[in-house]
Amino acid sequence: VHERLGWNYRMTNMQAALGLAQLEQLDEFVERKRRMGAKYTKLLYGLSNVQLPLARTKYADNIYWVYGLVLDESIGFDAEEAMRRLGQKGIGCRPFFYPMHRQPVLRNMGLFKGESYPVAERLYQRGFYIPSGMALSNEQIDRVAEATIEVLR
Repeated sequence: VHERLGWNYRMTNMQAALGLAQLEQLDEFVERKRRMGAKYTKLLYGLSNVQLPLARTKYADNIYWVYGLVLDESIGFDAEEAMRRLGQKGIGCRPFFYPMHRQPVLRNMGLFKGESYPVAERLYQRGFYIPSGMALSNEQIDRVAEATIEVLR
């Protein structure tokens, strides 16, 4: 949620060097993220009340930068409650991005007056990201999936 508009285009030499070094490993990173996404999908596939990310569409293949779940309306709680319950099991989650049309900085600029975007609002209320960092082990992914199934069944 952003109260003010701002920019930061600066990049230090160290950040640039780190970025270039990471780009040299990009193919390995993407392959690792895709394996993680496939593992999560396999483990969570039986949850009928949760929308899992698609592996591919007509125009793109998912690299699973993040692994997002969208709760069906049949689940009696929202993403915030799901994240709270997972947090009690030691699983840290993040909400989906806050909708642009609700950002205070943009509303204060007079944008989006009288406009409604129910899909964006639903995704924000019903969606969240489970852990998907590069350092996660297969055992940790198993543990996250197990806890997610317990909370969402």
